[in-house]
Amino acid sequence: MAKLVDILEKFPFPPNDKKPMLIRKQDYSTALYPPNDAFTSDNTFTIVTTDTFMLGIYELCPGGVFLPLDIHPGDETYYILDGPVVQRSGNGQFAYLESGEGLWMPEGAWHCCHNFSDKKARILYFITPKAWSEEIPPAVIPTDEETKFYKGPNNAALPNMKGKIHDISRQGCTDDIGCWPPVDYKEARETGAVYGIRDFEKLNNIHGTKHPMLMRFISSNDYGHFGEFILPAGGYGPRCSDPDVHRGDAALYCIDGPVTVNLTDLQESFVLNPEDSFFLPAGTKYQLVNFENKPIKAVFAITEL
Repeated sequence: MAKLVDILEKFPFPPNDKKPMLIRKQDYSTALYPPNDAFTSDNTFTIVTTDTFMLGIYELCPGGVFLPLDIHPGDETYYILDGPVVQRSGNGQFAYLESGEGLWMPEGAWHCCHNFSDKKARILYFITPKAWSEEIPPAVIPTDEETKFYKGPNNAALPNMKGKIHDISRQGCTDDIGCWPPVDYKEARETGAVYGIRDFEKLNNIHGTKHPMLMRFISSNDYGHFGEFILPAGGYGPRCSDPDVHRGDAALYCIDGPVTVNLTDLQESFVLNPEDSFFLPAGTKYQLVNFENKPIKAVFAITEL
């Protein structure tokens, strides 16, 4: 497989050649990250990296951690495929996350991730609008003296985060689409405040009225939208969602399937098995179809609704 730096913003196709595409799990591009020390690396599977977002999976072995701390010039949102994990932020936040939960990290937040369990941990990540600058990993990494943790050597001299982390437990509503978690995302990008999104803190809504499908946002702001589609089983005939189209590029990742992606205008359909993905260029009209006798679940990553 290619080096991560060699495929950035051009996998599985260059930005000027985008098209709807089924991406099977065996076709993901693999690499270690960071690439220069396997002992503190995660196993990274790149699904899509284009000029508007990056979607991928990373794995941590039991007891593992990826180091050094990482940073992105865009927001990063997690969906925990197999947990638990502990996400460490350089500002002194530590988020304990179980399978099915999420995390939103604003751009510029230093972070790493620990697996303290006896099983492999797997995290689906969505970074938008830009995943990395020129250096992978970053050329300048914070020292212990520049980060906060239990009995850290410089805790007292570093910013106090208690007043900068806001409560997000209130009931959400349709008006929150575009601002979830319910905080000032521009302020968070200044302070580096990170938010774990537990199952009860996801923003729930209904996609469509004729063929309703459950939407559960983990994050939703001016950079992108990330969460779950849950389509119930059908009755007489298969259950399908109302057709939709997005102003920005998007991708789907199958959690519980198979799920069929039907491109209504193109009259083409594709079957996603669990762990498969599908890329949707901006302006592609599509719907999800469930031919199973159980609900299906797919994670959506959309740059602009």
